[in-house]
Amino acid sequence: MAKKIIDNFIYIGLAALVGGYIYYSSGSQWDWKAQAAIYGGAALVLVYVVFNIRAIGTVMSGRTGRYGSVALTVAVFTVGILILVNFLSFRYHKRVDLSSEQLFGLSDQSEKVVKNLKSDIQVIGFIQDDRAAETFRSLMREYQYASSRVKSEVVDPQKDPGRVAQYKVERLGQVVVANGPKRETIDEVREEKITNAIIKVTRDTQKTVYFLKGHGEKDINDTGPKGYSQAKEAITSQNYQVKDYNLAQENKIPEDATVIVSAGPTADFFPNEVELLKQFLERGGKLLIMADPQNEFKMNEFLSTYGLSLGGKVVIDASGIGQLMGLGPSAPLVGQYADHPITRDFNVMTFYPLAQNVKSVASSAGFQVIGLMSTSRDSWAESNLTEQEVRMDEGVDERGPVDLAAVSTKSVGPQQPPASPDQEKPPTKEARIVLFGDSDFASNSFSRRRSNLDLFLNSVSWLAEDADLIAIRPKDPENRSVNLTYQQSSLLFWGTVVLLPLATLISGIGVWYRRR
Repeated sequence: MAKKIIDNFIYIGLAALVGGYIYYSSGSQWDWKAQAAIYGGAALVLVYVVFNIRAIGTVMSGRTGRYGSVALTVAVFTVGILILVNFLSFRYHKRVDLSSEQLFGLSDQSEKVVKNLKSDIQVIGFIQDDRAAETFRSLMREYQYASSRVKSEVVDPQKDPGRVAQYKVERLGQVVVANGPKRETIDEVREEKITNAIIKVTRDTQKTVYFLKGHGEKDINDTGPKGYSQAKEAITSQNYQVKDYNLAQENKIPEDATVIVSAGPTADFFPNEVELLKQFLERGGKLLIMADPQNEFKMNEFLSTYGLSLGGKVVIDASGIGQLMGLGPSAPLVGQYADHPITRDFNVMTFYPLAQNVKSVASSAGFQVIGLMSTSRDSWAESNLTEQEVRMDEGVDERGPVDLAAVSTKSVGPQQPPASPDQEKPPTKEARIVLFGDSDFASNSFSRRRSNLDLFLNSVSWLAEDADLIAIRPKDPENRSVNLTYQQSSLLFWGTVVLLPLATLISGIGVWYRRR
């Protein structure tokens, strides 16, 4: 009886070894389950060999054993190669998302964020519904594929009320993202919200973005078509503080200002504001100006110090590409970008309703300027929109491609040298300016169309020196459902379910009859 049990050890042991290996190579950790299966399986195989050593020796010494050893060696090598290929395929593999909107993989931003994690992040879904739980697990597998730092768990609130109280969960379906004591709770399983929550719990400090007001700029609290409330919400979701600020009234730059934005000014800055902004840039400050054409905001004397200039002409795009999106020629569509951190790997379209051209000039302060993006060759900068027919006038208008945005940078040294040679030298800062010839592209009416908001947020992130936030952000999947009328559904039913099989049957009968 004991011998029969020991004889079965070889089968049990081999099954345990294979099962443990598959469990570990499928991406699981080297935990007690994998250890128990592999070590236990090896022990069972060893016990079988010890108790059957004489029988094994007898078989191996005979003719059958000699020929069998060759076959066994070949089999071992074959199995070894298969195991190695299997291991490599699980540990070092590349997946490609071929869907048009990358629906089955993480966005560029999410991948950048999780790949730069310095500590483990726990994502806990308090979900009771099985279908919703599987959706959560599927999304978290994408995060875990990008980084082993992301840990996930599904908790049934009904079965584990203690965890619900611990994380202060208020309703079913909430997700908690935790990094040590830092926690963020979101109400739905969406990549954008989970990534933003990860950003918030992993940032040690919260930077502040100030939007200037008092010169006719867009209002960050305005929810109307021309407002910037969506832009404010998007910046806030990436762990920035967003405030409006009247520089003329306060007459000083806020001490916590990381980025200063002037979105759509219609009047020039006051002299004291110009002086304050110059001092801010001399200290390595960051400034974003988005200026529309056909208003009183010029400021070219101020901008020329930094190698920038507003062309003042409305850009017309006669290529017809914009018509594919329902846009006219005064809303140029851009798909050509400079090799710059803001637009690097930015292979999507953006458009700019009623924009002016931006120029590069010689900088008296030593700033370096790069044109950020340009229009098509079938475009031009129009100087007179009052004509009944708008056309390119040689010598008056500027033929395209023309720039719609530019960046200007300069390394700024420490304000004071070290007190002694042994003292560490203060780090060098970089003054940065981004100038757009349009502000409407980031307004509530147009920010969510195409990738306008991505470009705006990339500009803010680059100015704030947050490189891992510069990327294409998660998109909501389009509704691709097909709605059929009753007649269309009936035609589809009779054509595919009745007529097509019937035609196949008749054809088959005809072939059979002719051969007969």
